[in-house]
Amino acid sequence: MTLSISSRRAGAPRHAALLLIAASALLGACGKRGYDYGRIGPETIAGAPASCSGLPNATPESTGIPRATIDSIQRVAEASLTDELVIVRDGRVVHHWRHPSFRDTVWNPQSVTKAVASLGVGLMLDDGRLPSLDLPLRTLFPEFTAEDKAPVTLRMLMSHTSGIAAARGEAQFVGQPDVRAFVTTQPMAEPAGTVFRYNNVGAQLMGLVTEARAGQPLARLLEARLFRPLCIGQWSWDVDARGSNYAYSRVRLRARDLAALGQLVLDGGEWHGQRLLSRAVIDTLTHINGASGLPLAPHGFAASWGWAGDDHVTLDAAWLARVEATAASAPLRAALRRLVPDSGARTLTTSQFKMVLDTAIGSGSFASGMPRWYAETGGRVDPPRTRGPAQVVYHSGSWGQWLLVYPETRTVVVRYASWTHPGRRSEEDAGGWNSIYADLYRLIGRATR
Repeated sequence: MTLSISSRRAGAPRHAALLLIAASALLGACGKRGYDYGRIGPETIAGAPASCSGLPNATPESTGIPRATIDSIQRVAEASLTDELVIVRDGRVVHHWRHPSFRDTVWNPQSVTKAVASLGVGLMLDDGRLPSLDLPLRTLFPEFTAEDKAPVTLRMLMSHTSGIAAARGEAQFVGQPDVRAFVTTQPMAEPAGTVFRYNNVGAQLMGLVTEARAGQPLARLLEARLFRPLCIGQWSWDVDARGSNYAYSRVRLRARDLAALGQLVLDGGEWHGQRLLSRAVIDTLTHINGASGLPLAPHGFAASWGWAGDDHVTLDAAWLARVEATAASAPLRAALRRLVPDSGARTLTTSQFKMVLDTAIGSGSFASGMPRWYAETGGRVDPPRTRGPAQVVYHSGSWGQWLLVYPETRTVVVRYASWTHPGRRSEEDAGGWNSIYADLYRLIGRATR
């Protein structure tokens, strides 16, 4: 293991424009690094089993996926400027494709790092070093003893309902040598636990909570407890000048290894007969086995994992009146009026609701739909909904990174997209993939077994 510390400027001025674009990413996801203070990473896979080989390969047909389905997904992947695509069924890789121009062995999946970092919280829950996700931050950070911050809990950080002020994207972190000092001193933007607002500051605090309870950097914890057993030997993870890992972004993993972490979640914390995380903790982090108590977002964040299921939302005149009372723009109000019948109510699945928003107010672009919905309505007027079983648990990252876990048919999908892909002019060029993740459920998430 090596830990190097430096203070060199990374990527300036070449990537300065990209940094500004990334600052407005979907759901506040993270952009290109501004400063690189150091990185934790392995020199070998020390401690890994002698038979370490990661996920095995299989043909799609042997796992019940028609070849034509894979071909269809591959065509969409190439058309949407994908750089790497991995599809896993029943713990076996049935499709792995890389664009010829994509030469990064390991890649930063941007905000998907949050899902990876959340597994460190799970380890601390299993160890009893964290009593629950309802731990108040004031027990760890003196800055949270102030009256307005005292109610903030770890669960709120992980469900993006903490109320802590945070700009979107990574620009706020650029040049911060002591990220702990920066995130613990941010003011409150709204009362804790009242509004869903995607928040990188909260995600970074989640990582600091884990490090405080583990007594070591997040990367070293996950390497010893998860990466080595899963045969993940090629990886790195950026740190600030104090040696703390970033948790909102900046892990670097091979696509197959990120898929292995998705498989660990799918298997309830078990890997090849070895229990690495308890099933109860996996359900706490992802609600993969149920959806009770999910917070405010239409697609829900369980605990740093997005959640979409067979939920239904009800759109009626009372809900529309609540929307009209917000500062929503005229185009958004007009789009939503078209959704509500003159009399009675309309019922949509949450996936349909998201796609309607993307179509009505986002024109299908990457930073559209849901982010505009929250920005314009303040996150306070989500329609009433009824819960169903999980169809997919996931996380996405700016520029079109995805980790998708489909429990019904034991399928995991990883998609990487880079800012250097030929023909890409902006982050929105990676957005064609975003409309397919519901289609992926239709194609392989509920395929006949």
